[in-house]
Amino acid sequence: MLLAGLFFGQNLRAQSAKSDTTQKAPNKGQQTYYAISRSSEDSTRSIFNFKAAPIYVRATPFSIYTGAGNPRDRIAQSIEIGKSFNVIDLGVAFGRNSLRPDTSLFLEGRVTMDVANYGIFANEMTIGAGRVFDKQGSLMLELSYSIIAQVAPRVGIGLTTGYFDFSNESTDNSKTFYGIYLRWGLLRTDSGGLLGGSRGRGRPVRVGRPHRHGR
Repeated sequence: MLLAGLFFGQNLRAQSAKSDTTQKAPNKGQQTYYAISRSSEDSTRSIFNFKAAPIYVRATPFSIYTGAGNPRDRIAQSIEIGKSFNVIDLGVAFGRNSLRPDTSLFLEGRVTMDVANYGIFANEMTIGAGRVFDKQGSLMLELSYSIIAQVAPRVGIGLTTGYFDFSNESTDNSKTFYGIYLRWGLLRTDSGGLLGGSRGRGRPVRVGRPHRHGR
């Protein structure tokens, strides 16, 4: 009986060791995210280093206002350039509010924050303020939301919708718009932080316990 017990015990240990060797080792992306999610950096104490922050460009070739009117009068275009500070983009946008030659140009400052991420997809919220260079000099305010997909190491494509409020001394109106845009800039991880090109081509897979920010 003792010999039989030793024999079966050795067989069970050998099978367990064999089964352990069949488990796949975590890939490089998982290890990278594992290290990032356990970083000792406290984001509440991080400093905005404008000089070291990477540049991004966001172009909106097509957005359309809702409501009645000629399509040429309801299509807007813009290009934005700025710098990224982890989950926040700070930039300046220049564009036009219609496709007509006498269209009103605008200049706007924008703050965009990465709200949530899932794989290659992210949800962003934008708040902006600027001026339309028409005769009245209208004030322009923006609140918009977007969904973006990171389709290449530094390129993302997204859909956006939101509101523009225009006001001056004599008029006041609000317009809802829908559009498509392209973003060139560094990747973000699942936690929203910036990820340099040397660390991978896409957002790494989430592993381990949730990170400290709760997203």
